[in-house]
Amino acid sequence: MSKKVRALLIVSGILILPSWGFRLYILSLKWETDPNRFITLFTCIVSILIGGFLIWMGIKGSKAARRDYNLLISSALFTIGFWTYRLAGLILHPETDPNPRAHLRLTATFLVIGGLLLLSGLQGRKKASLPS
Repeated sequence: MSKKVRALLIVSGILILPSWGFRLYILSLKWETDPNRFITLFTCIVSILIGGFLIWMGIKGSKAARRDYNLLISSALFTIGFWTYRLAGLILHPETDPNPRAHLRLTATFLVIGGLLLLSGLQGRKKASLPS
C-alpha cells in the first residue's frame, strides 16, 4: 500500500469520525423532535465505525489482507449510497433543508471520498490476490 493511499485512508477517517460523532451529539440533543432518529442513529454508528476502520487500516498499511480490502469496498459503497440518497433529497426537495448549499458541498465532498476509497479498495484487493 502506497503512502498516498495510507494518507487518503487516515485523512478520510479523521474527516468522517468527528463529523459523524458531532452528528451523534446533535442527535442526542434533538432526540425527541427528530422523526428519523433511528435511521440517523444507525447511520451515525455505522459511519463512526467506518471512520475508525479507515484510520486503523491506514495505520496498518501494507499488512492489510484481502478481507480488509473487502471491508474497505463495503464501506465505500455504504458511503456512496448514503450520500447519493442525500443528494437526491437535496435536489428534489431543497426547501426542506435548512442550509442546502452547504449540505450540497458536503455531499459532493463525501461522494468524492467514497469514490476514492472504492478505487483504493478495488486496486488493493487486486494486488492482495496476486502471488508475491
